[in-house]
Amino acid sequence: MNLLTELNREGTTIVMVTHSLHDSEFAHRVVNLFDGQIITEEMKKELGEMIL
Repeated sequence: MNLLTELNREGTTIVMVTHSLHDSEFAHRVVNLFDGQIITEEMKKELGEMIL
């Protein structure tokens, strides 16, 4: 996760699909899907506030 966070800080967009709540804590934006439909969307952190 440190590598992905570092790449994101440098301007790379990362799209990650996971079932892990722990891994989703690193995300700037979390979109939850059910049967292919968006059920929730949350903006969690500003890009400059990501923690390594």
